[in-house]
Amino acid sequence: MNDIVTDTRALLRLFRQSGYGDIHLRTDDYELFVARPGGGANPLRAPIDRAAAVPESAPPIEATGAEQVIAAPHIASFVFALAVGSTVAAGDAVARIELLGEPIDLFAEQPGMITEVLVQPGALIEYAVPLVRLLAA
Repeated sequence: MNDIVTDTRALLRLFRQSGYGDIHLRTDDYELFVARPGGGANPLRAPIDRAAAVPESAPPIEATGAEQVIAAPHIASFVFALAVGSTVAAGDAVARIELLGEPIDLFAEQPGMITEVLVQPGALIEYAVPLVRLLAA
């Protein structure tokens, strides 16, 4: 029998015996979300309201050169990003996310300026979601 099927069956048996309301499991080629009756709907499948995701305090700066997009390396909570218009050097932290209570800084690969912050602090972010746009210097 396929290992993934065997592993899934074992996980579901453990889930039934646990007090968890729901679980979400993801590997490189497999994703599973399970909830008990009355448990929550999968929050990662909720529609994204793009208007609410863009901070109102700082309008985007027009990009005219090469652009770097800083994307989420994990499913996490977005903590903060540097302000639009901030100048950064290669290797500078430009944003922070939190995964299981642990802060993770995200770094610029090249020098430049923050042109847009795409996510509100506190937002639950999916893997690979763009968080910050950086215009190359």
